[in-house]
Amino acid sequence: MRFSLSACALLFVLISGCGPSAPASDPNDVRLKKNGEPVAAPESTKVTSFMVDIENLNVDKISMRDGGIRPDGNRDLVFRATVEGPADALYLAATDEKGKPQYGFRADTIGGHEELPSELGSVVDVGRLTVWIAVVEDNKFINGDGGGLGFLAPGSHSLKLYVPNPGNLQAGAFLRLYARAPNGGLAPGPVVHY
Repeated sequence: MRFSLSACALLFVLISGCGPSAPASDPNDVRLKKNGEPVAAPESTKVTSFMVDIENLNVDKISMRDGGIRPDGNRDLVFRATVEGPADALYLAATDEKGKPQYGFRADTIGGHEELPSELGSVVDVGRLTVWIAVVEDNKFINGDGGGLGFLAPGSHSLKLYVPNPGNLQAGAFLRLYARAPNGGLAPGPVVHY
């Protein structure tokens, strides 16, 4: 039996079409964007409460260096939050009274050269250029190496947040805590008047 070149090419196309198909797009892939817009956080990831703690500017628990869980002689900013997981990072940003991020105060649980989400609207674009957030759950610090959050499992987490005081958070400012879902989407919390 003889095949012509065009018959061989057609046979190749048919055979390759029957093989394993290309992987379908994963809706949880951090890099996916819809119409150029960032991916939305799933409904399960939420910041349900956020407030300034009574210990604010009255304690010294952490140092300025990411992951430094020891006093450094400067009083810390202290907040309380309830976050519904899953979440793998927290961001704290100055906003206007409607919650739109503004230039100024930033804190997070990311480090090094990891980029901050563009939705936070800051000229600061990597974790090492912001102060860190030390996270306490069940009376113990849960940050990993370098101050990273690690992973908050699904469910409710009552958290106490310690942030070094960089001196650029002024009385009367508005703040918002964001939780990052594993898909990269941000869940904004309530806007708090500092």
